[in-house]
Amino acid sequence: MISKKARQGRILELIRSYSIRSQEDLLALLEKEGICVTQATLSRDIRDLGLVKVRGSYQISGEVFSSPPDEVLRRAFAQYVLRTGVSDNIVMIRTSPGNAHSVAVVIDAAQWPEVLGTVAGDDTVFVLLRKSSMGKHLLERIQEFSE
Repeated sequence: MISKKARQGRILELIRSYSIRSQEDLLALLEKEGICVTQATLSRDIRDLGLVKVRGSYQISGEVFSSPPDEVLRRAFAQYVLRTGVSDNIVMIRTSPGNAHSVAVVIDAAQWPEVLGTVAGDDTVFVLLRKSSMGKHLLERIQEFSE
């Protein structure tokens, strides 16, 4: 039996070494090395490690930003954002299933002055704004990056 810390360390090594496109791919690599985990445990490890899916493969969120932040935003929004809406000081971003976390991570990393923070589910991101008057501006910015 391998410890959680050792398992997560091995996951990080695999992410850096291979282009892993799905949890199933990662699960298969771990099993090949004799590390057996459930899908639920692997999902928690991915969340705990802050892994994000960019251009179809998992990456470590801090390492995603080695390319220019605008390009990362453009790729994430173009690839994952389906629709947006605003209500008072909250912007809702609907993504393709399983990709809300990736979008929230890039928004948080961009450190836009109007954004206080994000909350991500499976396919929805809620962005809390400093003022309700900033919603339209943020929607325009997201639309600009999505084109």
